Amino acid sequence: MQMTVMTDRQSVPSTYFDTPGRLPVTVVAEAAAAVRHEPNIEAMLEAIPGPAFLLNTTRQIVLANQAGWRLADSLGASDGITGLRLGEALACLNVSLGPDGCGTGPKCRHCAMGQANREFSRRPGTYDAEFRLRSVVDGKEGSHTFAAHVSPIQLLGETMRLCSLTDITAAKSRDAHEHIFFHDVLNTAQAMHGAADLLPIQDDPGVVKDLAHVVSRASSTLIQEIEAQRDLRLAEDGTLSVALVPACVADIVADTVRLYRHSRVARARTIDLEIVSGETVVPTSRMHLTRVVGNLIKNALEASAEGEVVRVRVVPRAAEVEIQVGNPALMPEAVQAQIFQRFFSTKASFGRGLGTYGVRLLVTRVFGGTVDFASTPGHGTVFSVWLPRLVADA
Repeated sequence: MQMTVMTDRQSVPSTYFDTPGRLPVTVVAEAAAAVRHEPNIEAMLEAIPGPAFLLNTTRQIVLANQAGWRLADSLGASDGITGLRLGEALACLNVSLGPDGCGTGPKCRHCAMGQANREFSRRPGTYDAEFRLRSVVDGKEGSHTFAAHVSPIQLLGETMRLCSLTDITAAKSRDAHEHIFFHDVLNTAQAMHGAADLLPIQDDPGVVKDLAHVVSRASSTLIQEIEAQRDLRLAEDGTLSVALVPACVADIVADTVRLYRHSRVARARTIDLEIVSGETVVPTSRMHLTRVVGNLIKNALEASAEGEVVRVRVVPRAAEVEIQVGNPALMPEAVQAQIFQRFFSTKASFGRGLGTYGVRLLVTRVFGGTVDFASTPGHGTVFSVWLPRLVADA
C-alpha cells in the first residue's frame, strides 16, 4: 500500500506500508487517564512479566507497564512514550524513513511486528511475531530481537491491542554462537584430528609433509575462528580493546584478495582488484580488517554465479580510505531491509546471520568507521567501508 498526498511540487507518499494518521498526544493522554479507571487494567499490565504496551487503533501507546517503561527508557525514550508508536518508543532506526513514523516506512513491510500490526488492523485477533530491531543509544548502535504477542482487548468502546514483548536477544546469540562453534569449529577440529591420526602410520616423507601442513593450516584456522567469535562477543559488549597501528589498507586488501582467489568459494569466479593511487595508510588492525574484507568478499562470491566477477576497489579519500566490494547480483528488497540486522541471513542453515552484522560491528566499534551498501539494477550490489585517517580514542 502506498498512499500519496499532493503538494505544489510533487506527489509525496504518506505511507509505504501501514495506515498513516495518529491522534494528538493530548487525546491519547486523556484516553490513558480513562483506561486507568477501568477495573484491574493496570494490575493486569503489571502481571505480565515482560514489557507490555496497550496500543490504540492508530497503533499509539496508551499505557505501558513498568517493564515497558524501563525498556523504552533504556533505549532513550526518557521524555515519555504516551502517544508514540512501538518502534518510536524503542528507538528503531527505520522510524525516520516513514512519512508518519513507525509502520509507514519502506522497510516496515519487512518487519514482523509491522506485519502483525497491519493484520490486526484488518482482522483483530491474536498474533505472534519475532522481530529484529536496530537502535542507537548514546551514539552506539545496538541490535535486539523480540518475541511479540498481540491480542485484542475491548476498552473505551474500541478494540485496542495488548502487545507483550520478550527479549530473546541473549537466547538467539547463544544459539548462533553454539551453532558456529559446534558446526564450523568442530569441522575444522575433525579435519585436524584426521590428519594427525594419519601421521604416525606414514612412511613417505612427502605424505608426512603434506599432512603436517594440513594440521598446521587447520589449527591456524581453528584459532582464528575461536578468536573471531570471542572478538564479536566482546565488541557486542563494548569491551573489545584493539590496538590500532598505522598500516597500508591497500596491502591488507591485496593480501585478502589473494587468499580468497584460491578458496573453494571462488571456484569458476573471478576477483578483480583495483587500487586507486594515493595514500592508504590509516590506523587499523590487520587481523580485524582482514576479517571484515574477507567476509565481504566471501559474501560477494557466494552471491555470484559461475563466470561472474567480484570487484574490489581501494579508493583514497580526503579524510578516509574507502574499500568497495561489489558483485553483479541485485539484492532483493526484503534482504536489503534487514541485511545489517543481527541473526538475519540469506542462508538457510540455522544460527547464521552474524556476517554483515559482525562487519558493521567491527567497522564501527573497532575502526570508528562506517559501512553501507547500494544495490541497483545494472550496477549490482556494492558494499563500502570507510576507514577514517584519524580515530578518536584509538
